[in-house]
Amino acid sequence: MRYSLIILFALLFVIPVFSQIHIVDVPKANYKERIIKAVNEIQIIDTHEHLATEESRLQIGKKIDFTYLFRHYAKEDLISAANITNKGLIEIIYKNDFPLLDRWELLKPFYRAMRTTGYGRIPLIAARDLYGVPDISDSTVELLTLRMQAANKPGLYENILKEKARIDLSIMDMGRNNFDKKFYRHVERFDNFLLISSASEIIDIGKQFDIKINSLDDYNFALRKAFLAGIDFGMVGIKSTLAYKRILKFKNTSKEKAEKVFKSLLEKSKVKSEDVKIIQDYLIHKLLDLVDEFDLPIQIHTGLQAGNGNTITNSNPTHLVNLFFEYPNVKFILFHASYPYGGELGTLAKNFPNVFIDMCWSYVISPSYSKRYLHEWIETVPANKIMAFGGDYDFVEAVYAHSVMARQIIADVLIEKVRDRYLTESEAIDIAKMILRENALRIFKLDSSLNPMVNLKVLNKPGPLHDWWEIRKTNEGFIKNWKVIGVFDYGIGLNQIYPPENEIQYLKNYNGKGGIVKWETENTLPTGYLNFISIFSKRNTEINPKAKGIAYAYAEIKSPNNRKVKIALGSNDGAKVWINNKVVYNIHAGRGAVPDQDIITVEFKKGINKILVKVENIGASWGLYLRIVDPKKELETIQFND
Repeated sequence: MRYSLIILFALLFVIPVFSQIHIVDVPKANYKERIIKAVNEIQIIDTHEHLATEESRLQIGKKIDFTYLFRHYAKEDLISAANITNKGLIEIIYKNDFPLLDRWELLKPFYRAMRTTGYGRIPLIAARDLYGVPDISDSTVELLTLRMQAANKPGLYENILKEKARIDLSIMDMGRNNFDKKFYRHVERFDNFLLISSASEIIDIGKQFDIKINSLDDYNFALRKAFLAGIDFGMVGIKSTLAYKRILKFKNTSKEKAEKVFKSLLEKSKVKSEDVKIIQDYLIHKLLDLVDEFDLPIQIHTGLQAGNGNTITNSNPTHLVNLFFEYPNVKFILFHASYPYGGELGTLAKNFPNVFIDMCWSYVISPSYSKRYLHEWIETVPANKIMAFGGDYDFVEAVYAHSVMARQIIADVLIEKVRDRYLTESEAIDIAKMILRENALRIFKLDSSLNPMVNLKVLNKPGPLHDWWEIRKTNEGFIKNWKVIGVFDYGIGLNQIYPPENEIQYLKNYNGKGGIVKWETENTLPTGYLNFISIFSKRNTEINPKAKGIAYAYAEIKSPNNRKVKIALGSNDGAKVWINNKVVYNIHAGRGAVPDQDIITVEFKKGINKILVKVENIGASWGLYLRIVDPKKELETIQFND
């Protein structure tokens, strides 16, 4: 008996015990079948593909054979399985010049080693479901080839993507092409603008857009011109794969530093790698400025890189944290479930309202990883922040096979959640609709009806909430041009008096946190957000703007007469406001900044009205929204120019 107890206690420590809190009632009979049916019936919005057009696929004609199912990611695992000594053989497998069965004999030993990986299961699913071949073997490779050749005709994509995979739309990452809108929308990359390291690269980009580039301003103009061309062509987002080339850590570099490096590049002077990073860091911020201005999401490759041999630590999503702070209104979509950084990804998506999870590619990387983290993310991350499928393949059979894996894993997770009484059946099905369809439609603005605020009755009936919403739903009235000074020590917060409260002298310098501080002109993001994190990280690299501190922002408004005016503000954290040297608002709070958190009525005089805002930072994010409610547009914001 004593030994039995010892073994029992040992097992308790060795074997993981999975338990779920029972929150809802026991599910009704046959809930598994209903959940599977519901998941399988959803018309997927596929968030990421690299598909060639059907026309180019059909041009292969009778040259297509069974090896087509082993291209892309399966090929990477074949190369890995071949090790060092045999990897040259893998290329031979795909060459039609050699007999089909001979190439199969070459493939067999490596296929045996990798057929159990996620990549290795894709050819099996495709052969079974699309071509009626239950296994790929000595006796079936010729039959599989014949059936693939017979199917390679017009209508192939319609049959596989629409009818078999039940994919409504796929978001393509294949550059600026004339994609069939029945099947696709597209994103565009601007990494070629960001990864410059030589004069020739700069000149080539200028030629592409018919711009002679003599300065950083010229280059920024070229970037904007390219971005606007993408907008005109209908891009629904931006894609970045910088993690293949460098670490995903982008400092907020001043224009002055970037100009110095850019000039050296143009002059073909010797530039150190750390200096090249300065210009790249600056340019990613310029790209994000455009993303913010035009309200597009940005897809960022995180986690495992494709291919054989990469630096995985470059792609840890936590490297991006400063960007999440600096661009709170940009939708950052973190790709590939950040494998193997699932815990970090979940934490980021939970903590940052502007961070979203995309599970494209993840099911074939590792089905168990995808299942484990989908379980966890359902518990930790709002379900409207998860997009659960992107095939991430360059041939349609693999997209179909990947969708089969994804639907099965999603259904399994939801069934287990219902079985364990964490979710109700209806909650589980609702999550499936969000993560496979609705979230992508909303985030990429493909269906405006999915905006939860559009048809909310409470916002349309008369009353104070309606009045607030009438202000909130517009982007009008924000003060976007300020004089800003900081950082000052936090001291006793809003009650700590600093010189700007006694005098506004633009030419004076003062002792601040980390050295001398002075007034400088700053423009907000297009959304009206004055981001102190971004401002002060550029001004003084020796201080941490996410730490406790105080900053002041000053603006002037010209009024044609004496009047009462509504001011709407939001701050992170608390704020104190003076209108013409009189305190009209003083709230100490630990909060995130959103527009129109508070609306106050103040007195404006005829002529120039002085607005001084003191904003405290208790820690992390730091910024200000302030707008003047001026429906008749009778008030004028005085513009500051350094």
